Amino acid sequence: MWTSLLKKTFSTLRAGNSSWALGPFSFLLTAALSGTLLSVSAVAQDSASRLAPNAEAQMNSLASRVAGQIRQSKIDPENTKVFVFDFSNAVDKEFSKLGGLLADHFSTALRNQADGFVVLDRPLLTAYLKDNWIDQKAIQSNGIALALARSMGATAVVRGDLEQEPDHQLQLTLRLEGFGPAWSAGSLLTLTGEMQALFREPLPTFMRTSPIPAEPGVLIPGMDGVGIPACIYCPPPLYDDDARAAKYQGTIELSVVVTPDGRSDSILVLQGAPFLLNKQAVEAVQKWKFKPAEKDGKPVRVRVPIEITLRVN
Repeated sequence: MWTSLLKKTFSTLRAGNSSWALGPFSFLLTAALSGTLLSVSAVAQDSASRLAPNAEAQMNSLASRVAGQIRQSKIDPENTKVFVFDFSNAVDKEFSKLGGLLADHFSTALRNQADGFVVLDRPLLTAYLKDNWIDQKAIQSNGIALALARSMGATAVVRGDLEQEPDHQLQLTLRLEGFGPAWSAGSLLTLTGEMQALFREPLPTFMRTSPIPAEPGVLIPGMDGVGIPACIYCPPPLYDDDARAAKYQGTIELSVVVTPDGRSDSILVLQGAPFLLNKQAVEAVQKWKFKPAEKDGKPVRVRVPIEITLRVN
């Protein structure tokens, strides 16, 4: 069984006042990595007609309140840029298609109210998450979303929570972050049947979900007599300054080919992290040295996943 092959001790690698925990080589069945990535805005466009009739007016009212709060700030209006993040479910912090749809509608409404500030296109953020294979939940903790947005040139962010209420009502609570203490505003929306269905449907993941194609000469460790490689020189990645300032903690999962001479090759990011952490993790693993896997007493080429957990002490 796969699980019997994965019982190895975790080791922790420290860098400065941060630590990187190198998990076991938890070999994944690539056949399980299936699915497609969809644009959040595309989901919203396809579902635009599913909102309650009064939802647009309520989005416009909320946008007017948020725009007024932005204009009251002392930030230079010519350089004030705002990102609207996907709205999450208040109870479990998951992301639903309804949250993506409402965030798109609100972003459009706020752009129409944008006098003295700029609302950045949401597809820019979506593309960043997709390009870096980032799970949306990894950037929603306090301070991370704002730090990430600022690293992309934004001044502030708008985030939102959705919570179902009795009598087919939905409480939407918005938080504006980046102009001093967080400011919040809310509205009670009417839930249609279609909106309820969207609330139950998760947004597509931004982690790598497509299978890794079969590679000639690359074997699967732990199967058909193929051994398991072991890392014998594993210096930790650098910890990005922006990530350290934001106190980012998360996991990067890589898929790596270990060559017969114990080097890493063909590194892919399966689950990434924001800032420059993916790049730094890949650069570090490129320097690692392994005891190669063997078959019939001879070193062979295998592909393994490596999990790196980032923690700030």
